[in-house]
Amino acid sequence: MQEARAALKEMRPETRVMSAGEAIEIYKEVGLPGDVAERFDIPQLTGSHGIGHTRMATESAVTTLGAHPFSTGADQCLVHNGSLSNHNSLRRTLAREGVMTETENDTEVAAAYLTWKMQNGHSLGEALEAGIDDLDGFYTFVVGTKDGFGVVRDPIACKPAVMAETDQYVAFGSEYRALVSLPGIEAARVWEPEPATVYFWKH
Repeated sequence: MQEARAALKEMRPETRVMSAGEAIEIYKEVGLPGDVAERFDIPQLTGSHGIGHTRMATESAVTTLGAHPFSTGADQCLVHNGSLSNHNSLRRTLAREGVMTETENDTEVAAAYLTWKMQNGHSLGEALEAGIDDLDGFYTFVVGTKDGFGVVRDPIACKPAVMAETDQYVAFGSEYRALVSLPGIEAARVWEPEPATVYFWKH
């Protein structure tokens, strides 16, 4: 995959690859959420799980390339609320290991870190566990893979997060009101994820 990305970058430097793999599709753009959803016809998409994210960029460029989610590995994506303080040193470490990033965004470094861990035999859950020690800063991550998704908050857990689970679905949001219109929410188990605890669901 890295070879194909490198070849495409050389042949068509203006082209940006947002994701690769067999199952995950990534749509991202700058603008109002409703406009972006309409542009890509998001309501017509189907699948087993989806991750949507709106953010106010505080430390990175407001560009399509800098928007979330970030995908650095096949069928993997990550969205992030927070800020990493050691992303520059970690970016250099990952580059030495052959895992490259395209932006200055700290979230892309977090995604690349997880890719690196999984390329070296870790499961997503194990990669997220390792990140609790290796990633400095405050964050809530939601990571999607082709067969599920995971959630982790940093040990201080200062970024908001709430989850809901029923026999039919698992949902995540940064605010309770994001979940109130879900079907069967009144009977769901609703909770705030614990600090430094990895949650993962597979289907």
